[in-house]
Amino acid sequence: MFFDATREWSGGANRMFLCCRELIRRGHNVVVCSLPGNEMSKRLAQEGIPFFNLEPRSDVNLLVLPEIVRMIREHKVDILDIHSPKFYWLGTFAARLAGRPVMITRNVPFRKKGLKRRLNKLLYGFLVDRVVAISDKIKRELLEDYGLDERRIEVIYDGLDTARFEMPSPPSANANVWVGVVSRLVFGKGLECFVEAMPMICRQVPETRFMIAGSGPLEDVLRKRVVEFGLGNEVMFAGFRHDVPRLFSELDITVVPSPEEGMSMSALESMASGRPVVATSGGGLVDIISNMDNGVIVTPDNPAELAAGVVALLRSDYRAVGMKAKRIVKEKFELTRIIDRYEALLSSLVSNQR
Repeated sequence: MFFDATREWSGGANRMFLCCRELIRRGHNVVVCSLPGNEMSKRLAQEGIPFFNLEPRSDVNLLVLPEIVRMIREHKVDILDIHSPKFYWLGTFAARLAGRPVMITRNVPFRKKGLKRRLNKLLYGFLVDRVVAISDKIKRELLEDYGLDERRIEVIYDGLDTARFEMPSPPSANANVWVGVVSRLVFGKGLECFVEAMPMICRQVPETRFMIAGSGPLEDVLRKRVVEFGLGNEVMFAGFRHDVPRLFSELDITVVPSPEEGMSMSALESMASGRPVVATSGGGLVDIISNMDNGVIVTPDNPAELAAGVVALLRSDYRAVGMKAKRIVKEKFELTRIIDRYEALLSSLVSNQR
């Protein structure tokens, strides 16, 4: 049983969705607990993947525990995997009541202080059976923040079907190069930093054009800033795109400006498409990308450094850099290999419980 509380589609939601689909393909039974009416529920319904909806209102609404326990027993669930903080405590309590092993998957850092840190140390150190970190960086932070036994943490990267991204680039009608960001348009993703970097990039590489793909409440703010910089003709707002492989085939370079990120799925998809990424040192890509070899790492919240990283790539053989990035993704993030590791972890925990 998976637990998801994302309102909109995200990299973490996509990770869980792909995992569900691959486990079912391998013959496992999967059920998902998700929020009513969210994008996850819609996609699960389209795929015919079993799910049920809960709106717990608070992270410790014990009134919903009987429903979760009932669904555990009804679906003959052997193990629970909780992907969203809203369900951390409720899913863990339900697992203990039902006598099932439980793990938490950490998609983003979520570093805490004070009382919340002490509570999380109790949760990760004693109440769950394993914590899955989607990047080496998240594992390091868990060890630093909570002093956990290293054996309680399993690093399992995001997985993706790399064959989907074997798509030729559309023929170019001019000499422009396209630099894009693919993200939910929300605060905390470093999007303002990306827009601040645009004029600096254009001054050095005038043929640069920019694409912002995604939707969210920050869109109007970003549009206003683009106009203030006089870049209305250089920036395309592409909205929410379902044709992700085609989207990346239209770009030359992708930027992941988030000051904190677990392991950006859009970055991996870009790399799988042979498009190099400029990302910040605040995310898990810091352990995957080597500067000017298979991408570029810059300091978070630094428009000048972000612009310099993009310009350095544009002035290099960035297509060759993109091909090295593609090889890294095939080697480390191919979905079937990731699910092999995940499946082994599930089997181990269930066997120990029995």
